[in-house]
Amino acid sequence: MSKFECDLVADLLPIYIDGKASEATKEFIEEHIKTCQDCRDIYEAMTADMELSKPEKRKKKFKIPSLLKILLVVLGYLVFVIVLIVIINYILMNGVF
Repeated sequence: MSKFECDLVADLLPIYIDGKASEATKEFIEEHIKTCQDCRDIYEAMTADMELSKPEKRKKKFKIPSLLKILLVVLGYLVFVIVLIVIINYILMNGVF
């Protein structure tokens, strides 16, 4: 393989891995990776890095909803307590019972 093709594939690999490459570019990269071990090694290293970073992103996504759920429960509890205090105060001030 020519150095130009390898440099071109190395530049296009991030776009290919993200799935944003055109069909012609995908075909070119796939054919080149089949025949060039150096570019195949680069591709495998890039995809291995992507797989390692995915669980970290998932953990961050799950922390935000958990915190949001806790805040909503606390807010709901506070609203319930405030409404209860207002009702009890109304009953006591107006002598309903």
